[in-house]
Amino acid sequence: MVGTWGSALVVSFGLRRWGSLHPDPLSAPLPLVLLFVSAPALILSLWLLVPGKGESVDCEQESL
Repeated sequence: MVGTWGSALVVSFGLRRWGSLHPDPLSAPLPLVLLFVSAPALILSLWLLVPGKGESVDCEQESL
């Protein structure tokens, strides 16, 4: 967990530094924005729909 927070902090400081060096607004192309917005949902949907890779249905008893 420390690694996750540490890497997030490094990325945050890096983006802040990059923003101070390049003060112009960042404009991303529409296809790239749509990819970033829709890709996580598509990946999770495919993971759940692929037989044997998503949720387990063979459990005799569900944990509470």
